[in-house]
Amino acid sequence: MGYAINQDMQEVFENPDKWINHGREVLINSCKHKAISDGYCEKCEIYEDSAIPMMNYLYPLEFKDYEDEKIIKVVKETNCTILENSDTGELFLALCGGGMDLSQDVGLSYIILEKWIPENLIGEIINQKGFSISEKNFKILKCEIIEQSKSYSEKFKELSEKWKNIK
Repeated sequence: MGYAINQDMQEVFENPDKWINHGREVLINSCKHKAISDGYCEKCEIYEDSAIPMMNYLYPLEFKDYEDEKIIKVVKETNCTILENSDTGELFLALCGGGMDLSQDVGLSYIILEKWIPENLIGEIINQKGFSISEKNFKILKCEIIEQSKSYSEKFKELSEKWKNIK
């Protein structure tokens, strides 16, 4: 996916003052049971390693403030978390899984957080039903991609006409 920024996650782990893992913080703070045995809270479905980024990719987020409910939804329903570079204030999606194509997770995360998928990512999202997200979330992703694709199609059709009319 061409929109990703390469970021060494070792640097993220070694600099917790520079990199804030909002996904993990909100997830851990949301657990009121404090019943994590064997590294797992059964009631909240939180593992001791939940929302920890694994892959060296970051996806820029446009907005700066997200409701905790949206962050928890991203963490629980996708293989992503939200990281903040405290030096710059920039927010990013980070991948918490690897070994397969997580483009559906990235797309769904953008829908949850920003209500849209960046234009240059839409064509990169794998269209295999049930690949890395639930069937319910796949339907949401599919509908959003269809709607955004129509919108982009109209935009580029208008741009094409504009350029054709230049004398």
